[in-house]
Amino acid sequence: MTSCYLMGGKAMLVDYRKRDTYLHKTSPKVLLLGTLLVIVASILWTHPLYCGVMLGLLVILGKVAKFPWNQIKWFFKIIIIPVIFIMIIQAFSLDTSLLHSHYKEVILFYLLPGERLGFNLGGLLYGLAASMKIYMVVLAVAILGYTVSPSDFIQMISRLRFASRQFVFIFSTAWRFIPIIQKQIRHLLDAQKTRGMELDKGKLIERVRKLIPIVTPLL
Repeated sequence: MTSCYLMGGKAMLVDYRKRDTYLHKTSPKVLLLGTLLVIVASILWTHPLYCGVMLGLLVILGKVAKFPWNQIKWFFKIIIIPVIFIMIIQAFSLDTSLLHSHYKEVILFYLLPGERLGFNLGGLLYGLAASMKIYMVVLAVAILGYTVSPSDFIQMISRLRFASRQFVFIFSTAWRFIPIIQKQIRHLLDAQKTRGMELDKGKLIERVRKLIPIVTPLL
């Protein structure tokens, strides 16, 4: 199983690696169930404490599994600015009736005179929880792809009652193309770099604009 991300000319791939760890020896069904529970929790939970505990647990599990943090750190870095933006927007605009916390009426300061556009502590915490959910889901899926081999994952899906043969065939075929596409992307990026194109420089939007004409023909 492979989890793939692309940023600023760098392809970040967290693929399966055979390791002698507790998580690698755990049943794929248990790992898949745990990942699904994390996704469900990210939908239901709104308290940053719960999300923080879950995120901390995932980090511990990643260390137990000897997870290659360097291959995914780029993704965590790139979403720092959107995460901060989400927290600020939620603090200023969130409807406090949606919150179930005694912090929902706490206003830290007002941006405009006349006590208008207040910076709500409850909204800030709600935005913090929403930001943690992104890290939770990405890390859970990445750990699943790192600890479960593609063959075991496909066999597990094929045994599910709702999974038809056509679905399993399509899934397994598509999954085998991921390493091929990854390799082609690397070749394309290396070729462009040899021509003098600086894919690693500039702002995020500039990097994405440079990548679009390169990756689009491949897709």
